Parts: sequence; structure tokens; C-alpha cells
Amino acid sequence: MMGKHFLIWLLVILLTPLVTPYVLSPQSLSLYIRNDYNAAVSILGEQNEINEQLIRLYKTNLQSIAAFANEFRDNNDDSDAYRNSGDHLGEKIADIPGSWTATVKLQAYSIALRMVILLNMAPWLLSPVLLACVAGNFERRLKFDTFSPPIPPIYNTATHALLTLIGMIIFWLLSPIPLPLATIPLITVLGSVFLNIAIMHYPK
Repeated sequence: MMGKHFLIWLLVILLTPLVTPYVLSPQSLSLYIRNDYNAAVSILGEQNEINEQLIRLYKTNLQSIAAFANEFRDNNDDSDAYRNSGDHLGEKIADIPGSWTATVKLQAYSIALRMVILLNMAPWLLSPVLLACVAGNFERRLKFDTFSPPIPPIYNTATHALLTLIGMIIFWLLSPIPLPLATIPLITVLGSVFLNIAIMHYPK
């Protein structure tokens, strides 16, 4: 059962970034990116450092995506031929490569921005995870010392919830969904709680 859930999450995470350029307009995606950036600056406060990291990460890792998108647009965009033809349907169809290219480039920029946000928030996000691991191990030892056996159903439920929360963070990272930035620490704290429970009730 867990394997099926994992495969479903994997398909969602992999397919959503591929479908996004056909669903979202460049204007909508630009608005989501602007909201993420403003939220990151207001929470982290390191605007210059965020800008430097963002430019460095985009240039070194994601610029090839923009190059591929530009090549696709140059090879397939014939919107100029329909611009003054009076064929409105043909004009809209011809505009698809240009719109798709702009969305893909913005999507790559969104991934870079959210990676920078996670890197800067990592110390605060990892702290509850480490504490949950330590507390879970102590509570597990206490269970054995008091002859209180682990409960497998609780372990299974906690593990499913933990995988779901991890999938949500990966999904947020790769897909430009308009999820408020403040929910990422909340998801991490919830994941820490379920991690603690899973360690505590891990079967022998």
C-alpha cells in the first residue's frame, strides 16, 4: 500500500511541472514568483544575499532550461505571420510556442528561487527534525524499558503522513503552486511530529 502511495506522489511530482506551462500563463506565474520573493525577503531579510544566491544558482544549474525553451520558440514560433492576417484562431495557436517558452523560463526561475529559500531556511527547518529523531529514540528505549511494545498501526499512519508532507515540500519546490511560504515551516514541524511517532513505534 505504501508503495502505491509513493508511486502516485511520484507521478504527481513529475507530471505537474510538465503540465504547468500549458495551464498557467506567464502573467500568473510572474505573480506567484513575486509573492514568493516578497515573502522570502520579509521573512529572511537578506535581500542582497538572496539575489546573489538566486543569480548564481540559476546561471550554474538552470540556465540550460532557458536555452532549450528559447530554441524551441525560435524553431516553432510563427506568430508574426498571423499577426495581421485576420485569422484570430491561427494567431492564438501561433502564440502558443512563445507563451510556453516564457512560462518554462519562469518556472525554472521559480525553482531556483524556492531552492534558495529552502537553503536559507534549512537551519530552522532541520532543527525540529533532529530533535524529533533524538526524542523518538529516547521514547523508543523508554518503551522497551517499561515493556510497552510499539504499535504497528500507529507507525504505518505516521509514516504515510510523513511521506505525504515530504511529497508536499518537493511538490512545492518543483511546481509553482501558490502555496504561502509560511506553510513550509508548518509542514516541517508536522513532519517532525510524525517522524517522532514513527521512530517511537517502529516495529522490531
